[in-house]
Amino acid sequence: MRSLQQRQLLSQMARIIHWLTKPLPIRPIHYLLVVALITLFFTAISNVALWRHVFRIMDASPELSRFFMLTTPVAIYLLMYAIFLILFSWKYVLKPVFVVLLLTCATATYAAWHYGIIFDSAMITNVVETNPAEATSYLSLASILTFVVLGVLPSLLLLKIRVYYPRLVRSMIERVAAIVLTLVLAVGLILPFYQQYSFLGRNNNTLQKEILPVAYVYYTYKHIKNKYFTTPQPYVAMGKDAINKSTTDKPKLMFLVIGETARAQNFSANGYNRPTNKHTDRERMVFFNISSCGTYTAHSVPCMFSNMPREKYTEKRAENREGVLDVLSKAGIEITWLENDGGCKGVCDRVKNINIDPNSNKQYCNGDTCFDEIFLSHAAELSKNVTTDTLIAFHIIGSHGPRYYERYPEKFRIYTPDCNRPDVENCTTEEIVNAYDNTIAYTDYVIYQLIEILEDHMDTNDTMLLYVSDHGESLGENNVYLHAAPYAFAPEEQARVPMQLWMPSGTANDLKVDVQCLRDISAKSDFSHDNFFHSLLGMMQVHSSEYRPKLDIFTHCPLTTQPAASKPSTTQP
Repeated sequence: MRSLQQRQLLSQMARIIHWLTKPLPIRPIHYLLVVALITLFFTAISNVALWRHVFRIMDASPELSRFFMLTTPVAIYLLMYAIFLILFSWKYVLKPVFVVLLLTCATATYAAWHYGIIFDSAMITNVVETNPAEATSYLSLASILTFVVLGVLPSLLLLKIRVYYPRLVRSMIERVAAIVLTLVLAVGLILPFYQQYSFLGRNNNTLQKEILPVAYVYYTYKHIKNKYFTTPQPYVAMGKDAINKSTTDKPKLMFLVIGETARAQNFSANGYNRPTNKHTDRERMVFFNISSCGTYTAHSVPCMFSNMPREKYTEKRAENREGVLDVLSKAGIEITWLENDGGCKGVCDRVKNINIDPNSNKQYCNGDTCFDEIFLSHAAELSKNVTTDTLIAFHIIGSHGPRYYERYPEKFRIYTPDCNRPDVENCTTEEIVNAYDNTIAYTDYVIYQLIEILEDHMDTNDTMLLYVSDHGESLGENNVYLHAAPYAFAPEEQARVPMQLWMPSGTANDLKVDVQCLRDISAKSDFSHDNFFHSLLGMMQVHSSEYRPKLDIFTHCPLTTQPAASKPSTTQP
């Protein structure tokens, strides 16, 4: 027999369901009108970011006619209405589908308006691969209120109205007539201004990806189709002939630090006006300002670990494909990957993994995320008594936004006032930059501590550290925040990232690398993530058929030549 509490809970749930399903005391509304009103809501309210962008372009383009400006929203409305009539105006489909669209579009509207996010294939992949801890970091009072006002309330209203559907034949005739009339009107508005539409679209290729909810529905469909309904790529193995051609008497011990969301512009080692690298400056690290492979982790990390250049890399081609860690492993290099950023995106699937538990250490963790200092004890333990060539990779949480303030402890609140809320668009530019710079300074401290650990083993190992970020970040420049912009249009802040090398003289001599030469070419050459695969093999002295010496940065600075003797290649042969 159910307890009294259970009966009361069931009774309350029944009352809620009854209230939700009880129709409003008004006459049924024709389904064509319901769809028309929903389309008007999406066009006028959900696309405020689109219209802001469109009218900004039009204001800067006096050659565009005023009538064209006025009719563009009407044309978009008519085309969207026709699409909705074709796909979603059917009985038993209309309400559930539009409820889902209203709820999801509320979130998309907030992201588009406040962060300038564009919902293309890249962004859908980024959304799908976001872990719960990362997703909750975007929650704020403003985002919740937006979800309620633009999603929950309209959905409740839709659920509570009665929709009138005529008999099947009449309904079909009305639907076809409405679709034809709508398309005729749309064409009538578009054709006279075809050249202006062409101009607008040709010079602003992202506009079509900003139409909500059409854009994210279309790209979600493409993502699902490509991921689950296409033939998987055949498995591509690498490194079958990999050989460790070590020239050293000591076992190599390398720390590889994969950064998160660090942009090169905010590194004092790159000329930034704040001492964000004051710790590693003591170690005279070599700094490279390089181009990233993508603007979000799920693309950049597997891309940089693959042997495909950025121009040829696709997530589909990368499926079931081994990467540089597999090649190193087959050459006998001991590899351990430590994870503090939600996943390695497949690059560490076939090597030893240590996932940092956010509940494991109260000093550095809050139950959701951990400060990157959590790595230091692991690094110290794993680097003890290393007797074979070893690579230990640390995937740090670094500068992951928008909660920059959660990425560094209180003692690293160097730059204040710092933005301490997830809706960064409501902070001043100074507060956002201060919080972000604190993350860079803290990452610099963690890297310095890792170097300190390596210095304890310089007598027994050839030690070195390589740090490279996956992508950059926008901090409000041109009203754009965060990252994941389409690469072709990505601002420099999202596509230029730091790479830093620490290699003591003993290791450099054993590896026959001229470090001063590296400093010289780092200032003169434009490297990219395309160089990472081959340079990592070069540092560990592993050769295989996948290795391209021309893309290995270190082959251009052998110890026996003058620094200026050769010019490095930065493109795939």
